[in-house]
Amino acid sequence: MTRRLLIVGLLGGIALAALNFANLVGAGYGRYASARLDRPESPATAAAARIAARWSPWSSPHAALHGWVLTEGRDASAVEDAYLKALRLAPGDPLLWSEYALALARLNRFDAAMTVAVRKAQQLAPSSSAVRRTLADMGLSYWSRGTPEQRALWLVDMRRELKHNRDAFLAHVLARGRGRTFCRNPAVELGEQDWCSAVATTLLASPR
Repeated sequence: MTRRLLIVGLLGGIALAALNFANLVGAGYGRYASARLDRPESPATAAAARIAARWSPWSSPHAALHGWVLTEGRDASAVEDAYLKALRLAPGDPLLWSEYALALARLNRFDAAMTVAVRKAQQLAPSSSAVRRTLADMGLSYWSRGTPEQRALWLVDMRRELKHNRDAFLAHVLARGRGRTFCRNPAVELGEQDWCSAVATTLLASPR
């Protein structure tokens, strides 16, 4: 009996050491990939994200990181697989749902999956400033490509941004060069026509 317990303990110790080693490898490659997200097209970035996800299969951040890097290659199926894995691991993470929606937008996937992702992010964290900013910015960036239902959802977060950070949000609209898009479309429903009139000269000089 004692010998059996020793063997079980030894095997348990080996398994724990292997798990810790896998965590260290995954974390190291994950940090490397995260630090180079400004160069997602780099083979080194893609390889690091893939290794991080492989060595940490229980990590939703690493699965999502891999999915985000994969958007650069426009492989919609691989991106969706990576994010769905991440969401199975962390279904209650609103930031993950909003990131998934943004990844789908990068792939020009304005379908039911995106609508679900946006809605889930809003439902899980209606008061999250990070989620609110991400989804409001999606509306600015992809308004012309979104469905009527997606636009209605984006309007919710634009309205929240205007309520909580009006000056910062409108400054962001101009800084992003989205003034024309904003004033031609959501500004009327958001009651910002007067602001659009006040900055009309700036908007005329804007490329978009």
